[in-house]
Amino acid sequence: MKQFISAIFVAVFALSGAAWAQVKADNAAAAGQKLPVSYGLVVDNSGSFRPLLDRVITIVSDVVEENGAEDETFIVTFVDTPKIVLRQEFTYRKADLHDAAQNMFIEGGQTAILDAVKSSAEYLGKNARTDSGRLRALVIVTDGEDRASVSKIDDVLRMLKEQNIRVFAIAMAEGKVFTKLLDRLTKETGGTIFMPKNRNDVSAAAKQVSAAIRTR
Repeated sequence: MKQFISAIFVAVFALSGAAWAQVKADNAAAAGQKLPVSYGLVVDNSGSFRPLLDRVITIVSDVVEENGAEDETFIVTFVDTPKIVLRQEFTYRKADLHDAAQNMFIEGGQTAILDAVKSSAEYLGKNARTDSGRLRALVIVTDGEDRASVSKIDDVLRMLKEQNIRVFAIAMAEGKVFTKLLDRLTKETGGTIFMPKNRNDVSAAAKQVSAAIRTR
């Protein structure tokens, strides 16, 4: 009987602890405080980004620099589907993420944004921490023009919603930015598009996206 009562006490205590953790997370969100986040930076490395590479590396590094102690981040680069590469697996170490950003390079190929998002969402879903109150996000850095994806937008959106992953986009280009695809990915998952126009906008955009991914 004592063992039975002890087991009930432990179970109730565990449930109470989980409920209290969720209450604290909800209160933090309501107060506008930053919540811990597991997120991926999904970065276009196709030929159209050659003149923007320095700016891309800067904005990725600036986003990483905003990470808190409880945040975890991974970096994926992509061109076409065979060139979707996990450059840095989930880590808390900013130095490793900065190194991965500095080592990005431009390659030829037709851009496959949806395939990169799907691959990144699958990795996030399988590997992210699951503690209460933690948010999930993907931050895409691209010009928005998808030329080669096999994945369908509705299927990708369904996966993102099932995994509670919000998409945020940093839309950059030397010329035209293509917003149609990015609009759907962000708006239908609760995210936002940021569009830095020049080098002076990069730091501001990094701070804006970093704040956005950490609030509900």
